[in-house]
Amino acid sequence: MSSAEKAAQIITQVDKHDIRVLTAIELGMIKFHVVPPRELIRITGFSQGRLDFHLNRLYRNDLIYRQSDPYLGYLMNYTAYDLLALNAIVKARLIDFLGPSIGVGKEADVFEGVTSEEVTVALKFHRLGRTSFRDTKRKREYLAERRHTSWLHQSRLAAEFEFKALQLMYEAGVSVPKPIHQNRHIIIMEYIKGVQLSDIISLEDPEEFLMSILDNMRLVYKAGVIHTDLSEYNILIDEDGRDWIIDWPQYILTDHHNAEEILARDIGNVAHYFKRKHETSMSNQEAVEYVKTG
Repeated sequence: MSSAEKAAQIITQVDKHDIRVLTAIELGMIKFHVVPPRELIRITGFSQGRLDFHLNRLYRNDLIYRQSDPYLGYLMNYTAYDLLALNAIVKARLIDFLGPSIGVGKEADVFEGVTSEEVTVALKFHRLGRTSFRDTKRKREYLAERRHTSWLHQSRLAAEFEFKALQLMYEAGVSVPKPIHQNRHIIIMEYIKGVQLSDIISLEDPEEFLMSILDNMRLVYKAGVIHTDLSEYNILIDEDGRDWIIDWPQYILTDHHNAEEILARDIGNVAHYFKRKHETSMSNQEAVEYVKTG
């Protein structure tokens, strides 16, 4: 069972005081590697006895870690962070319940969610630090200058960054899922029922599909943005044959010092894939020039 599914089950077993202590740990983890009890008392205003009671409840529910070396302190895990975000989203009446998993990656999990109007949406849980803190900070410039950045803070920043990208791209007319809401490390967005381009064996008109994707990337470039991680794995094709560009947490602006190189790599990835798998004729350079001159 994933941490999100565990959080959805446990959410009815915690009270507002448990949430208050978890929120205090969340705030404390911005400043401390391990949050000492004195900091939790300061944030919550609880007595030592009352704090201990709720810490023990959270510990029994496997929501926090207790560490005694080099000093006594507490950390939350991903289940607790998922619980805090889901609690806020449910209270805001943005979703009624969490549905099944629809995608698991190295740095994010995606689930279906259902709103009170019975509309299916997608919930993306960013999971930075699950593989490598160092590699994540190297790839993402908005993290590179921060000396102490916990996995919790990294994941929230990634969600904020991607939500901003989706807003920019949606307003520019790019085929991206409509962004709905962001809380902590979760993004709620339009649910797209489709398959990855990489999973499609054959296309009726591959040239037309390629040009549709490049037209989307023209709009992206015109809006002053470069995806930076574009490939057949983050392009969805829906039931109507429409292409959708997903996974934007690493985007850069076109005034970036490596913009030309990264754009060529992005567009080249797609052009090369179509040429190799679907025998299209457009070269990498022609595809890049098409995007830039749109």
